[in-house]
Amino acid sequence: MERLENDKVEFARQWRNPSLRRLAFILSLLLVLFVVLALLYSHLSAERLKKDWLDREAALLGSLAEEHPELAEKWLSLLTASGSASPETAAQGLEWLERYGMSAKTDERWIPALGEYRSRTNWTLLLGGVCFVALAAALLYRENVRQSRTLRHLAIAMEGAVKRNEPIASRIYEEGDLGLLANGAQELSQRLKETIEQLHRDKAFLKETVANISHQLKTPLASLMIYTDLLQDGKLDEAHAAEFIGRCRRELDRMEWLILTLLKLARLEANALELNVKTAPLADTVRQAVQSVKRLAEDKGVRIAVGDSDDSLAIPHDAHWLGEALSNLLKNAVEHSPAGRDVVVEWEQTHTFTHLRVKDQGPGIDPRHLPHIFKKFYRTSGEGSGVGLGLPLARSIVEKHGGVLSATSGASGGTVFHVTLPLHPFPSKTAYLTEL
Repeated sequence: MERLENDKVEFARQWRNPSLRRLAFILSLLLVLFVVLALLYSHLSAERLKKDWLDREAALLGSLAEEHPELAEKWLSLLTASGSASPETAAQGLEWLERYGMSAKTDERWIPALGEYRSRTNWTLLLGGVCFVALAAALLYRENVRQSRTLRHLAIAMEGAVKRNEPIASRIYEEGDLGLLANGAQELSQRLKETIEQLHRDKAFLKETVANISHQLKTPLASLMIYTDLLQDGKLDEAHAAEFIGRCRRELDRMEWLILTLLKLARLEANALELNVKTAPLADTVRQAVQSVKRLAEDKGVRIAVGDSDDSLAIPHDAHWLGEALSNLLKNAVEHSPAGRDVVVEWEQTHTFTHLRVKDQGPGIDPRHLPHIFKKFYRTSGEGSGVGLGLPLARSIVEKHGGVLSATSGASGGTVFHVTLPLHPFPSKTAYLTEL
């Protein structure tokens, strides 16, 4: 499909319009028809004039032959003679004609053959011109109606796409400006349809997200209200009061974590987060993540082990945010690992990627849940204290680094999370467009 790059009107581009080609064909056809008819009329008119002249001459010759046969023979010999008369003879003949009123100024009505020829020519040209104009007008009107019908169908289809979100059923596949307009309208309709569908999905997702947030906040808020009411009564001893205050603190921490995690996800999804990417040792980032969940692992009796990996491996990444992602993966692994088991973190490098794995020894994830575990608020079971935000946040951070986060079932049970990071991150779309 041709694309318009500027407003310059060129004959070659205009000639791509089928309507212009059809118009040129119609005009050429009418011109050829006019020439053919004009030649045909000229031939027939000449034959008719010749016949009238011969009839007139035959009548005169017959009358002359009745009275003066010798003159008739002489006249006939002069008519059929191939040579031309001398100027003196021609002048003498004109003089005789003028004596009887026959000259160049003689009205054509006194010459029947010439009068009939002129009258016939005038009427033929008049009727032929009217028919020619009528035929041209009919063909041009037909072409105009064709274009108007196409534009009307396109306008109706666009109205259906805008008002009723219907796909454009009127497909126009042709060259020229009308084809460009139709193609643009079809693309606009498709994008409008996709946008409306995306808005419906976003609306449903927002509704579901608000419901999930309300549900997640409702539980700690209810607990806080109960603990606060009990503390306000003043009937609790110091031990129970301290316990309830500790529970309030934990519920507040849970709410804070939930709100902060949602804010982080929102910033990542809105591309409002700028990573501070620097080449730094990956081992330091892993140790930072392990340290952040060390208390949780000790409480559950789970040991976090760093595999025999290259401590000197340095890759470009944001240590803070990648550590946040690894912390969420480790937290998920610890929460789903039985006491006395290990969570192992290990990594390796290839020519183009760094592969990092977080392996636990828990019950594993049912295959039917694997495609959904990175969705917000999705939980495979009631185990753990998570609300289904840690894994989505980790995936968004890894993808922000240009990497991929996936999960598989371990060969000997448990779950393995795979983080694949490029050694040379791809340039962002904004940077790419700026370079162009």
